[in-house]
Amino acid sequence: MMEVPNSSKLRWQRDALAALNTLLSLDGMPVVSWTIPISGALVGDVDTLTSTPTEQRQVFASWARQLNAKTVPERTDSDGVVHLYGTFRLAVGYGVGGAIRAAIYPPMEVEGGV
Repeated sequence: MMEVPNSSKLRWQRDALAALNTLLSLDGMPVVSWTIPISGALVGDVDTLTSTPTEQRQVFASWARQLNAKTVPERTDSDGVVHLYGTFRLAVGYGVGGAIRAAIYPPMEVEGGV
């Protein structure tokens, strides 16, 4: 396996940063948490702490449409968490790939009924 030069990884991240700057300048889009891993991808995560399940679905759908993301059917894991996932590619620099995702947790059981 050929080692990827550090300069290439930095270029990928700079391209991702340029793409993110463009996405953050879009008016009217809901806020998500964006990360740029070493690969130079963009990963958008829908907030799980301050959004209801309905709001999470709406945010995911808005970004999936905006990014022209290829979504996969939602899946539910053994703990009841619903996962939404889509991939996209943006024409920035040499091209920036990425994903938008959401993890929708079931209601928590509160001890004592409170």
